[in-house]
Amino acid sequence: MKAVIIGGGSIGKRHSKNLNEIGITTRIVDVDEIDNIDQILLEKYDFGFVCSPNVFHIQHCLKLAEHNIPIFCEKPFYTDRTGVNQLLKIINSRNLTTMVGCNLRFTDSIKSIDKNTPYISAYFGYNLKKWRPNTNHLESYSANKSLGGGILLDCIHELDYLFYKFGEIKEIEFDKYKLTDITNDTEDLVRGKIDFRSGTKASFSLNYLSENYTRYYDIIEKDIIKRVDLKIDNDMYKKQTEYFVQKVTQNAACMNNFNEADYLLTKILGE
Repeated sequence: MKAVIIGGGSIGKRHSKNLNEIGITTRIVDVDEIDNIDQILLEKYDFGFVCSPNVFHIQHCLKLAEHNIPIFCEKPFYTDRTGVNQLLKIINSRNLTTMVGCNLRFTDSIKSIDKNTPYISAYFGYNLKKWRPNTNHLESYSANKSLGGGILLDCIHELDYLFYKFGEIKEIEFDKYKLTDITNDTEDLVRGKIDFRSGTKASFSLNYLSENYTRYYDIIEKDIIKRVDLKIDNDMYKKQTEYFVQKVTQNAACMNNFNEADYLLTKILGE
């Protein structure tokens, strides 16, 4: 099997490595080759990975869909809905396997969450200056609105796993803040709450400002609140990749496919 990866940054290279380890040949398309993407996609690819800056995700997903290539898109699926209806129409009419890369779903800590809990609180914090070593954080997509940055969508993992476990959202509210100069023009802190139709209530806090990497959730179990640290499991990336490849070979629908991801983002963005 052969995969094309659009975007040669750190996450694109990570996906390439994971695919190579399970015997799949990869072709990474760097930024300076994007203008030739139509020519590149004339080659035979079994599936494609979109790992470009957030603001280009829909544009590059459309390119793959137009060539009948199953698509794995890095999170977030999009930053606004321009082109989304066109993309969904193509993938649904052609029955293309699609998936958005929210990998926390593949961790034991998330799988073990009791769907009947009355309350859960999710927290993520990491200092943007430390996030991508040997790079200028102000040049990253995270720090720039024009590239689709901001902590809300950059760390949509927390909202995704809450949706994954508790289902349809009744109401969501949040406040976005830019409190420091750690970004150029994107929010560096978000706090909010979600009411799920299942009855579970959730809160969340995300930021680019924590001195050290911190990720956990607090959950009510019986009559106590229990804190669960979300240790990043390096295997979750491989499990996610293997799951997607399996679904492609079966021509089957993935969890967190484009239709499902669109539902969550319309709730968050209000579009």
